[in-house]
Amino acid sequence: MIQLNIRQIMDCSFTLCHSHDTVKAAIQKMISDQTSYAIIADEKSIYQGVLTAGALLQTKDFELLVEQVMQDAEPLNEDGSIADIRPSLLEIIPVVNHIKTVVGVISIRSAFQYLPEALSSLDTGRSSGFRRTPQLSAKYTINDIVGQSKPILLMKEQIIAAAKTRSTVMVLGETGTGKELAAHSIHRLSSRRHNAFVRVNCAAIPDNLLESELFGYEAGAFTGAVKGGQVGKFEAADGGTIFLDEIGDMPLTLQSKILRVLQEKEIEKVGGRAPIAIDVRIIAATHRNLRELVREQKFREDLYYRLHVIPIQMPPLREHREDIPMLVDFFLTKQAEELGIDRPDTDRDFMAALIEYDWPGNVRELANIIELAISMSHGTITKDLLPPSMLPELFSYRSDDEAAVLRSYTEEAEKEAIIKALEIYGGNKIKVCDSLGISRSSLYNKLKKYDIDA
Repeated sequence: MIQLNIRQIMDCSFTLCHSHDTVKAAIQKMISDQTSYAIIADEKSIYQGVLTAGALLQTKDFELLVEQVMQDAEPLNEDGSIADIRPSLLEIIPVVNHIKTVVGVISIRSAFQYLPEALSSLDTGRSSGFRRTPQLSAKYTINDIVGQSKPILLMKEQIIAAAKTRSTVMVLGETGTGKELAAHSIHRLSSRRHNAFVRVNCAAIPDNLLESELFGYEAGAFTGAVKGGQVGKFEAADGGTIFLDEIGDMPLTLQSKILRVLQEKEIEKVGGRAPIAIDVRIIAATHRNLRELVREQKFREDLYYRLHVIPIQMPPLREHREDIPMLVDFFLTKQAEELGIDRPDTDRDFMAALIEYDWPGNVRELANIIELAISMSHGTITKDLLPPSMLPELFSYRSDDEAAVLRSYTEEAEKEAIIKALEIYGGNKIKVCDSLGISRSSLYNKLKKYDIDA
């Protein structure tokens, strides 16, 4: 029996207003989007209610706040069943995630158009309308990209604009900036959102396996081939989107085949005799400088221009430090929920240290730091829980007497941080090194220095 999910008929494109917007601002936004409703959220993006054109027409004071004229409407959970949908006086029903952030809407009219087919598919065990499996769905929406700074808002505008087109998108940015979030968001906002979203990390698959992984193979194509052959990632994404992450690491021999997909809209399986027509939108991403790779003849110039139709630049965290408090709040809430504990507070020095740090690992590094801090804390999270590598001021010049005290303090803090990290990660030294920002050789030296048995 197939359990149909709310996500499968959800529309991820909707007008969003904030509860402290004025009615006049909401009207302008709804007119611009050509819609008769808007979803209302507070300053933390938590769902509040629905604003309808009818409610606006009855409002005489355009300077009123939106929260004074919006309607309450019980939202649906994105992981709920289609059976949860009930008739409503409203045109749409909001859909929220586990932290009550709006991720989409469901049109009542379209929902009940799908319902007979959905019920039929439950009886027969087949569903031609909902063929996606969870593995082939986009997990994130644009609301999962946290931040209100100018660089983040500009990047979100680019994502929304790109989603409305059919063009190839190139997402550029340093490691940890959220390139995959952008790819998921583009798919969820596009007309292909009800079809497959397939992810491929080009750097994680050995070169000799990447071709068969992408294009599939026929039975008997090579020694060890699975009986009956295998469907490749491109064929699995037919009608939807394929996300080629770290495409800068793709070997030159395969780049020509990707170029053919873009030009001819067809693939050829390994060992295949005839090309297969496909309809796939490509979103590529890389942290590498593709122009430099082209100059070094490590990346095809013609493929570069084919992929670089709509470029989206993900800003590094050091360029939007004003979003760090919001990101910390997001990760703390998420980690606390996963651990089943109350969300801890943070002191001022802890937050100041985060804002001053340069974040070479960007948002991903921040998420790891918060995970470590919340795991090691016993109440309020303080600056002392940060890895020593994040506190360079501890190693600045002092007088001889001050330096002696400082060395003692620093060594004690280092020892405590290492012991706690070893406990948290069960003695996994690679994870301990990542969390503390030190090399393995440095870790071994410190284990010996502090006589830590690990």
